[in-house]
Amino acid sequence: MAKIRKIDRDPRPDRNYFIVDANFLANKFIPPNRTPDTHQRKRITDCRAWWSEIDAQLDRGRARVYVPDIAVAETFKTLAKKYYDEKWYRSSQDYHYWRTQLRNTISLAKEELRKKDRRVRYHDIESSRDIMIAVDRFYELFFKHGKKVSLPDLLVVATAKYLVDFFDFPLERLHIVTLDRPLRDGSKKIQELPNAYDPTFASDAAARVFK
Repeated sequence: MAKIRKIDRDPRPDRNYFIVDANFLANKFIPPNRTPDTHQRKRITDCRAWWSEIDAQLDRGRARVYVPDIAVAETFKTLAKKYYDEKWYRSSQDYHYWRTQLRNTISLAKEELRKKDRRVRYHDIESSRDIMIAVDRFYELFFKHGKKVSLPDLLVVATAKYLVDFFDFPLERLHIVTLDRPLRDGSKKIQELPNAYDPTFASDAAARVFK
């Protein structure tokens, strides 16, 4: 059965769960006008359209974002590269502002964690033994389909499988968001995985996917 590639904006009484890779997360903290490259500017804009949809759902308590721990580290690395190597940020203050925004977004103060009615919007997932075992299996599956996927991206799909198997996340409410084409295309061929979307693809544009 073909997977339905649409995401409900208001999935009551449930919520949507988004598992994101480092590049997609990083583009939330890189304003489009920081890059002189038209192609890259469009990619960032496409990602930010998705983030607008996700943020709106987070505000209504209808979504949660999960990030593998290695993707968190990769995201900080990406922002540093954009500043030190590619000179995308205008100044050290500009870079530190967006890095602080990233840190504040994916973390929650202890005071908030102690609250009875706390609202967890983002949660990082540690690379446990079960996830690492799944990485090895998915490497073989993707390779059989002719898709070469990097270790960080394999951790994304392994995390998705982990949430389904150990925490009973409904597959239809779990969504992988990635800028890696082999991961996106390979996931279509593996029925046990949720849908994987690349916001920079016309068919995966926010205006087409969210309903």
